[in-house]
Amino acid sequence: MQLIGTKKAAEILDMHPVTLREMAAKKEIPAYKIGERWRFDQEELENYVKMDKDSPEQEMGHKENLCHVKSSPSKRGAKSGISRSPRQMVSGYAEALGLAIKTKRHS
Repeated sequence: MQLIGTKKAAEILDMHPVTLREMAAKKEIPAYKIGERWRFDQEELENYVKMDKDSPEQEMGHKENLCHVKSSPSKRGAKSGISRSPRQMVSGYAEALGLAIKTKRHS
């Protein structure tokens, strides 16, 4: 097993390193989280490129925290989706569940 860094792995897969890290965090690609850094097995990446990309997690597996090094979440963690206020979220859930909600009237 030869572990490589994000930059070299991104070159092998012909993608941006940020995209590769996001895929690793989502367990869409075989990766190892050692401390705060992602590492990739070169042979697994080559197999990943060859295999059907519809189910890489099931085929390849995903390993985290091989070392007993404390890892912490990134302060600049990527957020996806739509930003909604708590009131909008409650309204959305209530609507989905068919519940009546009270709304404040503005004067």
